[in-house]
Amino acid sequence: MRTVIEETRGIYDLTHRQITLTPSGQAMMAYLWQDWGGYLGQLSWTTRDQLRELTRATGLAPRTTGLDLCCGTGGIARYLAEATGCAMTGLDYSAPAIEIARRAGTAVRPPIRFDHGDARALPYPAATFDAVVSVDSLVIVPDRHRVVAECARVLKPGGRLVFTDEVLTGPYPRDPDTLRALSVYGRLFPQTPSGYRRLLAHAGFVDIGIRDTTAMFVAINRRWAESYRRFAKQGREVLGDKLFDDGLAFFETLAEQGAARRLGQVRVRATRGPA
Repeated sequence: MRTVIEETRGIYDLTHRQITLTPSGQAMMAYLWQDWGGYLGQLSWTTRDQLRELTRATGLAPRTTGLDLCCGTGGIARYLAEATGCAMTGLDYSAPAIEIARRAGTAVRPPIRFDHGDARALPYPAATFDAVVSVDSLVIVPDRHRVVAECARVLKPGGRLVFTDEVLTGPYPRDPDTLRALSVYGRLFPQTPSGYRRLLAHAGFVDIGIRDTTAMFVAINRRWAESYRRFAKQGREVLGDKLFDDGLAFFETLAEQGAARRLGQVRVRATRGPA
């Protein structure tokens, strides 16, 4: 039986290639992010202003080390390294994403290390990093308690975990059309904000703060859908009709569910407690 990771890897491998390596994908990203600071080189629902706030929360600086968990094509890791002067590592389960990230990461000094791996079993010794960051990715990873425990393990005491993620803020949708639209990129495993607080506390985190960012999440999903419609001809050539239509339905549905306060987005920060 295929695991959830195996079920979703193919669609993410394809998406990373299409967005990063095609002129149509780059044109869509330029339009999508033109009002929010520009495209950073990674798929997300986080603006450049929001990323600046996330960066401040990490406490990263020269001579510190950071891990970008579920790093995709490495845009967030590059931003953090350039903004703070820290030494960054990125990890993702998509091999094509890591290949793309490695090519782009060599221009950063010091170069960023990008590893292929599983967020639930990190290939790093205990107390390796000063901060762990993840942007809009954990919702597709099952066994969230293992992810949080692994973050605690690889963080130094006093290190910070900072992430954005999609969360459940109301009754989970039940109608078939909505469920089908939300499963285009694999099954979602949304936590609730209070569920994240409990998971973090259980793993030994303190000073836990959770901020709702759903309003911007809805606006970005609406722009995602608009960009699909604006670049429909090019998008269908690159994606094919089915994946294009499925992608458009995905972003429209996320916007609708966010506006209805069923699904949302949060920015979370927490500090690793004493060992």
